[in-house]
Amino acid sequence: MTGKGTAATLLLVACAICSLHGQVPQPAQPQQETTTPTAAPLAFETVSIKPAPPGSIPFIPAFIRDKTAPVYGLQTMAGAVWLTISWAYRLQISEAKAAFEKQPGWVKKQIYRVTFRVEGQPTNEQLREMFRTMLADRFALEIHEFTKEGAVNKVVLSKPGLLGPKIHPHTEGTNCSTQGDASVGKAPDPSTPSVTNCGFSWYYTSGGLLHVGITNTTVVDGVRALAGIGVPGLDTKPIVDGTGLTGKYDLTLEFRPDSGSPRVDPGADDGAPTLIQAVAQQLGVRLESGTGPVRIVLIDHISEPTPD
Repeated sequence: MTGKGTAATLLLVACAICSLHGQVPQPAQPQQETTTPTAAPLAFETVSIKPAPPGSIPFIPAFIRDKTAPVYGLQTMAGAVWLTISWAYRLQISEAKAAFEKQPGWVKKQIYRVTFRVEGQPTNEQLREMFRTMLADRFALEIHEFTKEGAVNKVVLSKPGLLGPKIHPHTEGTNCSTQGDASVGKAPDPSTPSVTNCGFSWYYTSGGLLHVGITNTTVVDGVRALAGIGVPGLDTKPIVDGTGLTGKYDLTLEFRPDSGSPRVDPGADDGAPTLIQAVAQQLGVRLESGTGPVRIVLIDHISEPTPD
């Protein structure tokens, strides 16, 4: 995969993780005898799945970058199926790495173009259920999960009661816009009025630094999204909250991409902070090793998609 393709893939992971907000699909409860019919799982009106040509790069749709983006009519996305599963099931990057470690290569490498039509305007959570239905129907996905005690990374405040200069409480009703597909990853035009993008956005500065913005997120989910960019040391253990802060925040961050992450400019300022340093300096939080409940997700079966 090209550097551009790697960048898009890793930033797609970060986008998907950005919309976690501490929720995971609940395991199915044991069925009891009842006369009430079980509601059918939500599904797309129509869906087409086709392998993308070699060299294709993922396409990150607005509903993944911004959980508030409206979804209606015909929609398209492109990515490897492991990314689709990660978004549909709200997997952290560490959970995804463990779940897909022993899966066939096509699961992680083959990009599929998925075109689907929805009825009405489903919520983000309803859309995830539709994707879970599609994964079961077309990829024969079977999955189960459990929780056990294990190693975690705990997000804590660097200084008690004090966040950093680049994170601020989110104000409901604050104006932001869903970033247009054509402008994703592009630096803002300094000659035009400044606009805050809803959800997860990014661009590279003229100095080669990666600028990331996230709106309406908890502190821990913001750090989880940043971990999804693929920084060594942040992607091997689940990230849990140790700040005690439950509110929503808006944040921006600029840092020098680490080796193996989506770096575009090889001349990026080597004196700039790494992601881990920027999290401490700009957000005022750091990671502590600890133990706690760890979500284990196992892929029992997956097949290449059935033809349209």
